[in-house]
Amino acid sequence: MSTFVLAAVLLGALIHASWNALIKGQQDKFLASLLVGIGTGLMGLPVMAAFPLPPAEAWPYIAASAIIHVGYFGLIGLAYRTTDLGIAYPLTRGSAPLFTAMFAYLLIGETLGLNGWIAAVAIALGIIALSADAFVRGGLNRATALVAFLNAGVIVLYTLIDGLGARITGNAPLYVSWMCFGAGLMVFLIALATRRDFMAEVKSGWWIGLLGGIFAIVSYSIATWAMTRAPIGLVASLRETSVLFAAILGAILFKEPFGPKRWAALALIVGGIVFLRLAGS
Repeated sequence: MSTFVLAAVLLGALIHASWNALIKGQQDKFLASLLVGIGTGLMGLPVMAAFPLPPAEAWPYIAASAIIHVGYFGLIGLAYRTTDLGIAYPLTRGSAPLFTAMFAYLLIGETLGLNGWIAAVAIALGIIALSADAFVRGGLNRATALVAFLNAGVIVLYTLIDGLGARITGNAPLYVSWMCFGAGLMVFLIALATRRDFMAEVKSGWWIGLLGGIFAIVSYSIATWAMTRAPIGLVASLRETSVLFAAILGAILFKEPFGPKRWAALALIVGGIVFLRLAGS
Protein backbone atom coordinates (compact mmCIF):
# COMPACT_ATOMS: atom_id res chain seq x y z
CA MET A 1 0.00 0.00 0.00
CA SER A 2 1.52 3.32 -1.08
CA THR A 3 1.63 6.37 1.16
CA PHE A 4 -0.88 8.14 -1.08
CA VAL A 5 -3.40 5.29 -0.87
CA LEU A 6 -2.90 5.06 2.90
CA ALA A 7 -3.48 8.80 3.35
CA ALA A 8 -6.55 8.73 1.10
CA VAL A 9 -8.15 5.87 3.05
CA LEU A 10 -7.47 7.65 6.36
CA LEU A 11 -9.19 10.76 4.98
CA GLY A 12 -12.11 8.59 3.91
CA ALA A 13 -12.22 7.10 7.42
CA LEU A 14 -12.54 10.58 8.95
CA ILE A 15 -15.36 11.43 6.54
CA HIS A 16 -17.10 8.13 7.34
CA ALA A 17 -16.99 8.80 11.07
CA SER A 18 -18.39 12.28 10.45
CA TRP A 19 -21.61 11.13 8.79
CA ASN A 20 -22.13 8.55 11.52
CA ALA A 21 -21.74 11.36 14.08
CA LEU A 22 -24.32 13.34 12.09
CA ILE A 23 -26.82 10.49 12.48
CA LYS A 24 -26.04 10.07 16.18
CA GLY A 25 -26.70 13.78 16.74
CA GLN A 26 -30.29 13.62 15.46
CA GLN A 27 -33.31 12.98 17.67
CA ASP A 28 -34.74 10.34 15.30
CA LYS A 29 -31.64 8.34 14.44
CA PHE A 30 -33.44 5.74 12.34
CA LEU A 31 -34.97 8.46 10.16
CA ALA A 32 -31.60 10.20 9.85
CA SER A 33 -30.02 6.94 8.67
CA LEU A 34 -32.75 6.51 6.04
CA LEU A 35 -32.23 10.09 4.83
CA VAL A 36 -28.48 9.55 4.50
CA GLY A 37 -29.09 6.37 2.51
CA ILE A 38 -31.39 8.23 0.13
CA GLY A 39 -29.03 11.21 -0.09
CA THR A 40 -26.12 8.92 -0.92
CA GLY A 41 -28.06 7.57 -3.88
CA LEU A 42 -28.87 11.05 -5.16
CA MET A 43 -25.23 12.10 -4.92
CA GLY A 44 -24.33 9.35 -7.37
CA LEU A 45 -26.42 10.80 -10.20
CA PRO A 46 -23.78 13.24 -11.59
CA VAL A 47 -21.16 10.49 -11.86
CA MET A 48 -23.68 8.11 -13.43
CA ALA A 49 -24.50 10.72 -16.08
CA ALA A 50 -20.85 11.47 -16.83
CA PHE A 51 -19.75 7.92 -17.73
CA PRO A 52 -21.02 5.01 -19.84
CA LEU A 53 -22.89 2.18 -18.14
CA PRO A 54 -20.82 -0.30 -16.09
CA PRO A 55 -19.90 -3.53 -17.92
CA ALA A 56 -22.50 -6.29 -17.88
CA GLU A 57 -20.41 -8.54 -15.63
CA ALA A 58 -20.44 -5.85 -12.89
CA TRP A 59 -24.24 -5.66 -12.59
CA PRO A 60 -24.68 -8.71 -10.32
CA TYR A 61 -22.22 -7.13 -7.87
CA ILE A 62 -23.98 -3.76 -8.04
CA ALA A 63 -27.40 -5.33 -7.45
CA ALA A 64 -26.25 -7.57 -4.60
CA SER A 65 -24.43 -4.75 -2.82
CA ALA A 66 -27.33 -2.32 -3.23
CA ILE A 67 -29.71 -4.79 -1.55
CA ILE A 68 -27.24 -5.45 1.28
CA HIS A 69 -26.73 -1.70 1.86
CA VAL A 70 -30.46 -1.25 2.49
CA GLY A 71 -30.07 -3.47 5.54
CA TYR A 72 -26.87 -1.68 6.49
CA PHE A 73 -28.50 1.76 6.74
CA GLY A 74 -31.41 0.33 8.72
CA LEU A 75 -29.12 -1.41 11.21
CA ILE A 76 -27.08 1.76 11.74
CA GLY A 77 -30.19 3.65 12.77
CA LEU A 78 -31.21 0.89 15.17
CA ALA A 79 -27.76 0.66 16.79
CA TYR A 80 -27.53 4.37 17.61
CA ARG A 81 -30.94 4.49 19.26
CA THR A 82 -29.76 2.96 22.53
CA THR A 83 -26.03 3.51 22.98
CA ASP A 84 -23.12 5.92 22.47
CA LEU A 85 -21.45 6.60 19.13
CA GLY A 86 -18.14 5.67 20.75
CA ILE A 87 -19.54 2.25 21.70
CA ALA A 88 -21.82 1.15 18.86
CA TYR A 89 -19.53 2.41 16.09
CA PRO A 90 -16.34 0.53 17.13
CA LEU A 91 -18.29 -2.60 17.99
CA THR A 92 -19.88 -2.59 14.54
CA ARG A 93 -16.72 -1.80 12.61
CA GLY A 94 -14.21 -3.64 14.79
CA SER A 95 -14.99 -7.24 14.00
CA ALA A 96 -15.38 -6.60 10.26
CA PRO A 97 -11.83 -5.95 8.93
CA LEU A 98 -10.17 -9.10 10.24
CA PHE A 99 -12.95 -11.33 8.90
CA THR A 100 -12.81 -9.44 5.61
CA ALA A 101 -9.10 -10.18 5.32
CA MET A 102 -9.68 -13.85 6.18
CA PHE A 103 -12.46 -14.31 3.62
CA ALA A 104 -10.47 -12.41 0.98
CA TYR A 105 -7.69 -14.94 1.52
CA LEU A 106 -9.99 -17.96 1.49
CA LEU A 107 -12.24 -16.91 -1.42
CA ILE A 108 -9.99 -14.97 -3.79
CA GLY A 109 -6.51 -15.92 -2.59
CA GLU A 110 -5.35 -12.47 -1.44
CA THR A 111 -2.50 -12.84 1.02
CA LEU A 112 -1.35 -10.00 3.27
CA GLY A 113 2.08 -11.12 4.44
CA LEU A 114 3.21 -11.17 8.07
CA ASN A 115 3.11 -7.39 8.61
CA GLY A 116 -0.29 -7.19 6.96
CA TRP A 117 -1.79 -9.83 9.25
CA ILE A 118 -0.22 -8.20 12.32
CA ALA A 119 -1.73 -4.89 11.22
CA ALA A 120 -5.18 -6.40 10.67
CA VAL A 121 -5.18 -8.14 14.08
CA ALA A 122 -3.86 -5.07 15.95
CA ILE A 123 -6.42 -2.75 14.37
CA ALA A 124 -9.29 -5.17 15.02
CA LEU A 125 -8.29 -5.64 18.67
CA GLY A 126 -7.89 -1.92 19.19
CA ILE A 127 -11.26 -1.18 17.63
CA ILE A 128 -13.10 -3.79 19.70
CA ALA A 129 -11.31 -2.64 22.86
CA LEU A 130 -12.78 0.83 22.36
CA SER A 131 -16.19 -0.54 23.24
CA ALA A 132 -15.15 -3.36 25.60
CA ASP A 133 -15.47 -1.22 28.73
CA ALA A 134 -19.13 -0.66 27.79
CA PHE A 135 -19.87 -4.25 28.82
CA VAL A 136 -18.31 -3.57 32.22
CA ARG A 137 -20.17 -0.33 32.94
CA GLY A 138 -23.47 -1.49 31.43
CA GLY A 139 -23.39 0.92 28.52
CA LEU A 140 -24.32 -1.74 26.00
CA ASN A 141 -27.36 -4.01 26.11
CA ARG A 142 -27.74 -7.36 24.38
CA ALA A 143 -30.09 -6.07 21.69
CA THR A 144 -27.70 -3.33 20.62
CA ALA A 145 -24.75 -5.73 20.67
CA LEU A 146 -26.68 -8.16 18.45
CA VAL A 147 -27.52 -5.39 15.97
CA ALA A 148 -23.89 -4.22 15.94
CA PHE A 149 -22.48 -7.69 15.28
CA LEU A 150 -25.13 -8.38 12.63
CA ASN A 151 -24.13 -5.17 10.86
CA ALA A 152 -20.48 -6.22 11.11
CA GLY A 153 -21.37 -9.30 9.07
CA VAL A 154 -23.14 -7.08 6.56
CA ILE A 155 -19.99 -4.95 6.28
CA VAL A 156 -17.80 -8.00 5.58
CA LEU A 157 -20.20 -9.14 2.87
CA TYR A 158 -20.53 -5.85 1.00
CA THR A 159 -16.80 -5.06 1.30
CA LEU A 160 -15.84 -8.26 -0.50
CA ILE A 161 -18.57 -7.79 -3.12
CA ASP A 162 -17.66 -4.15 -3.78
CA GLY A 163 -13.92 -4.77 -3.88
CA LEU A 164 -14.42 -7.33 -6.65
CA GLY A 165 -17.16 -5.32 -8.38
CA ALA A 166 -15.04 -2.18 -8.55
CA ARG A 167 -12.15 -4.12 -10.03
CA ILE A 168 -14.41 -5.59 -12.71
CA THR A 169 -15.91 -2.18 -13.48
CA GLY A 170 -12.51 -0.50 -13.70
CA ASN A 171 -13.99 2.75 -12.37
CA ALA A 172 -14.60 2.79 -8.61
CA PRO A 173 -16.64 6.05 -8.44
CA LEU A 174 -18.92 4.82 -11.25
CA TYR A 175 -19.45 1.47 -9.55
CA VAL A 176 -20.18 3.11 -6.18
CA SER A 177 -22.56 5.63 -7.76
CA TRP A 178 -24.74 2.98 -9.40
CA MET A 179 -24.69 0.83 -6.28
CA CYS A 180 -25.60 3.75 -4.01
CA PHE A 181 -28.35 4.90 -6.36
CA GLY A 182 -29.92 1.45 -6.29
CA ALA A 183 -29.69 1.26 -2.51
CA GLY A 184 -31.00 4.81 -2.07
CA LEU A 185 -33.97 4.15 -4.35
CA MET A 186 -34.92 1.02 -2.40
CA VAL A 187 -34.56 2.85 0.94
CA PHE A 188 -36.81 5.63 -0.36
CA LEU A 189 -39.51 3.24 -1.56
CA ILE A 190 -39.46 1.23 1.68
CA ALA A 191 -39.61 4.40 3.81
CA LEU A 192 -42.42 5.80 1.68
CA ALA A 193 -44.43 2.60 2.14
CA THR A 194 -43.82 2.20 5.88
CA ARG A 195 -43.69 5.76 7.30
CA ARG A 196 -46.98 7.65 7.07
CA ASP A 197 -45.50 11.17 7.17
CA PHE A 198 -42.25 10.40 5.36
CA MET A 199 -42.47 13.18 2.75
CA ALA A 200 -43.02 15.72 5.52
CA GLU A 201 -39.99 14.27 7.31
CA VAL A 202 -37.95 14.63 4.12
CA LYS A 203 -38.91 18.31 3.84
CA SER A 204 -37.70 19.03 7.36
CA GLY A 205 -34.59 16.83 7.29
CA TRP A 206 -33.43 17.11 3.68
CA TRP A 207 -30.16 18.73 4.74
CA ILE A 208 -29.24 15.61 6.74
CA GLY A 209 -29.62 13.47 3.63
CA LEU A 210 -27.69 15.97 1.51
CA LEU A 211 -24.74 16.41 3.87
CA GLY A 212 -24.63 12.80 4.99
CA GLY A 213 -25.04 11.59 1.41
CA ILE A 214 -22.07 13.64 0.22
CA PHE A 215 -19.91 12.38 3.08
CA ALA A 216 -20.98 8.76 2.63
CA ILE A 217 -20.45 8.51 -1.13
CA VAL A 218 -17.09 10.32 -1.02
CA SER A 219 -15.88 8.13 1.82
CA TYR A 220 -16.93 4.88 0.16
CA SER A 221 -15.66 5.92 -3.27
CA ILE A 222 -12.23 6.44 -1.72
CA ALA A 223 -12.32 3.05 -0.01
CA THR A 224 -13.55 1.22 -3.10
CA TRP A 225 -10.95 2.93 -5.29
CA ALA A 226 -8.26 1.90 -2.79
CA MET A 227 -9.40 -1.72 -3.07
CA THR A 228 -8.46 -1.58 -6.76
CA ARG A 229 -4.95 -0.45 -5.77
CA ALA A 230 -4.23 -2.59 -2.69
CA PRO A 231 -5.41 -5.86 -1.10
CA ILE A 232 -9.04 -5.73 0.05
CA GLY A 233 -8.14 -6.96 3.54
CA LEU A 234 -5.59 -4.19 4.11
CA VAL A 235 -7.94 -1.47 2.88
CA ALA A 236 -10.79 -2.82 5.01
CA SER A 237 -8.57 -2.80 8.10
CA LEU A 238 -7.29 0.71 7.49
CA ARG A 239 -10.75 2.06 6.70
CA GLU A 240 -12.06 0.89 10.05
CA THR A 241 -9.64 3.23 11.80
CA SER A 242 -12.59 5.56 11.36
CA VAL A 243 -13.47 4.42 14.89
CA LEU A 244 -10.51 6.46 16.12
CA PHE A 245 -12.13 9.56 14.68
CA ALA A 246 -15.57 8.47 15.90
CA ALA A 247 -14.28 8.12 19.47
CA ILE A 248 -12.79 11.59 19.32
CA LEU A 249 -15.94 13.08 17.77
CA GLY A 250 -18.08 11.31 20.37
CA ALA A 251 -16.02 12.82 23.18
CA ILE A 252 -16.05 16.33 21.68
CA LEU A 253 -19.61 16.55 20.34
CA PHE A 254 -21.57 14.31 22.71
CA LYS A 255 -19.38 14.43 25.86
CA GLU A 256 -18.93 10.67 25.80
CA PRO A 257 -16.33 9.29 28.27
CA PHE A 258 -12.76 8.88 27.00
CA GLY A 259 -10.55 7.31 29.63
CA PRO A 260 -7.20 5.45 29.78
CA LYS A 261 -8.65 2.23 28.34
CA ARG A 262 -9.68 4.04 25.17
CA TRP A 263 -6.29 5.69 24.86
CA ALA A 264 -4.68 2.24 25.09
CA ALA A 265 -7.06 0.97 22.41
CA LEU A 266 -6.14 3.87 20.15
CA ALA A 267 -2.46 3.05 20.65
CA LEU A 268 -3.17 -0.46 19.32
CA ILE A 269 -4.88 1.03 16.27
CA VAL A 270 -1.98 3.39 15.55
CA GLY A 271 0.44 0.48 15.94
CA GLY A 272 -1.63 -1.44 13.41
CA ILE A 273 -1.40 1.47 10.97
CA VAL A 274 2.39 1.42 11.31
CA PHE A 275 2.54 -2.29 10.52
CA LEU A 276 0.10 -1.77 7.66
CA ARG A 277 2.45 0.78 6.13
CA LEU A 278 5.33 -1.65 6.58
CA ALA A 279 3.25 -4.26 4.76
CA GLY A 280 3.39 -2.08 1.67
CA SER A 281 7.06 -1.17 1.90
